[in-house]
Order: sequence, then C-alpha cells, then structure tokens
Amino acid sequence: MKTPSLLFLVVGMLSLAGPVWSQTETPDGEQPGLKGFWEVVTASGRFVSRLDQISSVSQHEYLIDGAVRVYECTVDTTGGQTARFYYLEPITDSSSITTGSATINRIKDLANQATNKVGMGDVEALVTKHYPDTTHAKTTEFRLQNKATVGQIYDHLRRVWAEERGNGGQNLLIIRNG
Repeated sequence: MKTPSLLFLVVGMLSLAGPVWSQTETPDGEQPGLKGFWEVVTASGRFVSRLDQISSVSQHEYLIDGAVRVYECTVDTTGGQTARFYYLEPITDSSSITTGSATINRIKDLANQATNKVGMGDVEALVTKHYPDTTHAKTTEFRLQNKATVGQIYDHLRRVWAEERGNGGQNLLIIRNG
C-alpha cells in the first residue's frame, strides 16, 4: 500500500518539476521590469536602481596613459552608488595616438593565459584595478565586450529615466553578449 502511494507522490512531483526544467533564459533586449526601477543585466552581473534615486547619467570617452581608449557610461545615484559600464580599446598604429599595439596584444595574451590557468576565465571580461590608484569606493563596474553596448545602455537609461520618467514599460535591459 505504501509503495503505490510513494510512486504516485514521486510521479506527481516530477510532473510539477517538468515546467521548471523547460524554462528558458530571458532573451537579450528591452523587457518589462520592476515598476519604479531601472535594471541592466550583463554577462558579468546586474545593476538595479530606483529611478528616483538616479541623479545623473553620462556617456564619455577618454584615454588612459595614451595606450587605451575608454568608452564609458556612468550612472550616479543619490545614495552614493555609482555604476560604470565601459569598453576598453587599445590605441593602435592607425590611431592618431600611436603606441606599440603588439605589446598590448602580448600583455593581453599573457594575462589570458594566467587567468585561464587559475580558473578565472578571459581577462578581457574582468574589471581590472590597480590599488590604490583605481579604487572606486561605492562603484560597481561592468566591463563590456562591445563598444556599441555602452551607447545602448546610455540610450536606454536616458529614455527610461529622463524622458519616460519611469512611466514606460521597458525598464529592464538585458545584454548578455555585450
């Protein structure tokens, strides 16, 4: 008597678990999100902020030591938290500022080999800091793989925050391949 009851219980539980296993990941792009919040999901993490706590959003580019061009979108909040979404581009011989691009590529290759050996993955996907020069207290950083993604994040947030003022329905941006 107990064996058939146990069998029905197990079969019933498996039938309920089936839909959970078949669910797929939300596709990239704009999605409805939590009302009153802005959220972005990247391959390396996610950032969520209340829309009324965002104090500014900026998009800019700059050079680091004449060797790397940074394309960046910065989101400041009244709570003191800052989010930085950036893409790094080495300056090449064809640029107006010249440097040894072969040296930069060699450094990248060595760094990738080292991080792969310790199980950390591709160094180009990691945020790199040099303490204490690049310490950013209360800063969340996201290193992106595509330069266009920086503009995509800026455009999305500017629209949701400044134009729609949170009244639009697409306040979640998913960019896992960016």
